[in-house]
Amino acid sequence: MMNIHIGLLSELTHTRYVLHLSDGRRLVLFRLPSIETSGKSKAKNETSDGWSYYAMEAECPHAGGPMQDANVDIEDSAYIVSCPWHAYDFNVETGESSVGIKACTFPVDVQGEYVKLQYPSNGCSVGLGKMEPVSENVKLKTGRAVTASEQASHASRPETARYLDASATLSDWCAHILHTSNPEHKIELTTHLFTTFTSREGSSSPMPIVGTSPVSLPSTPPREKLMTVNPRDMPSSGRGGNLKSRIAMLHALANIELWAIDLAIDICVRFAEFQTLPTSRDCPRQLPRTYFHDWLKVANDEAKHFSLLRTRLEEMGSYFGALPVHHGLWESATTTAHDLRARISIIALVHEARGLDVNPMTIAKFRNARDMESVEVLEVIHNDEITHVTTGHRWLTWICQEEETDPVQVFRSNVKKYFKGGLKEPFNRDARALAGMDGRYYENMVH
Repeated sequence: MMNIHIGLLSELTHTRYVLHLSDGRRLVLFRLPSIETSGKSKAKNETSDGWSYYAMEAECPHAGGPMQDANVDIEDSAYIVSCPWHAYDFNVETGESSVGIKACTFPVDVQGEYVKLQYPSNGCSVGLGKMEPVSENVKLKTGRAVTASEQASHASRPETARYLDASATLSDWCAHILHTSNPEHKIELTTHLFTTFTSREGSSSPMPIVGTSPVSLPSTPPREKLMTVNPRDMPSSGRGGNLKSRIAMLHALANIELWAIDLAIDICVRFAEFQTLPTSRDCPRQLPRTYFHDWLKVANDEAKHFSLLRTRLEEMGSYFGALPVHHGLWESATTTAHDLRARISIIALVHEARGLDVNPMTIAKFRNARDMESVEVLEVIHNDEITHVTTGHRWLTWICQEEETDPVQVFRSNVKKYFKGGLKEPFNRDARALAGMDGRYYENMVH
């Protein structure tokens, strides 16, 4: 084994990095809060201020999914990472999985102020070629991108956004965000909630999901200083061939992403006390904490997407709110507010999946216009949305497994009930397959 120098502790502030080694291999470096275990001495991969480092291969050994976007959970005092494509789980230290396959992991040593990777030499010298932080940045209105660690330390927080105290539950936070009308405050509070919930998962005081009193949710989340119209009255955005048309397209997408924040937050709080229906073999089950982590990660991604689009609009000489918007996406949330299975089916597996279908065509329009700055933003959004559909597929499948039902039939039944007209071509079959949705879900669904 050889030691590969990764960097100084003071330089490593992100929670994840992709390591490009000189032999062509890619690894993921995780920086996670140390798990508190009574009587345990400090391990080689732990720092004195409460962080632990882990490294594993960057591609899931099942189907090559991006492990830098993995969901992270704690089971039996160990970190478990789940591939965003098909939810294959791996112990981030040993590489072992509940499904029988094993991922390659690599020991990490913290030696004083230095972080080093132990890597098999095979008689050749290997070094670190490049280290890329995984983008979890949100472009807040501070003139620069603000990292999750800065948000957690309150370093760049506008005083006008109201933060809840340490005793607040997840439901308290979600209700507060849903009632927040200022979009800048909404994305700031959302990213703070995700950071806080995740960091407390590795501590002795995880954030409670619900409190003793029910929270009040708005019938429709308020919007500040936006001109709203019916979806049918929205002006045409054109084909992206000129600046005005591209601004209109990005503005419409920013509106969708802002509503997507509320949808991901709402699915946490509205169904916080959901229980599966009892079956012949099992009692009702509550949602595991991983469910809430997964949807807060989606909300954090949507906040990032809105901030990127809002920033791009300003770079192009416009701003969010310059054009009318509609609330059509929230109407689907209202019609599915009574049933988590319906909510996941329509929001995650219809609307989000439709984004996978149309994103490549939208990106092509901007590429043809040589607007590569916007192309870069749209590609980030498209890649993240594959993982959002995966999240929906994962949790509908979990519910159906617990209730001994078929997720395909549950999905198709909900589409017939709650989505007018059914599902129509074109379908991005490759992207849908990456998210776990094969043709059984969506083919022949026009009604």
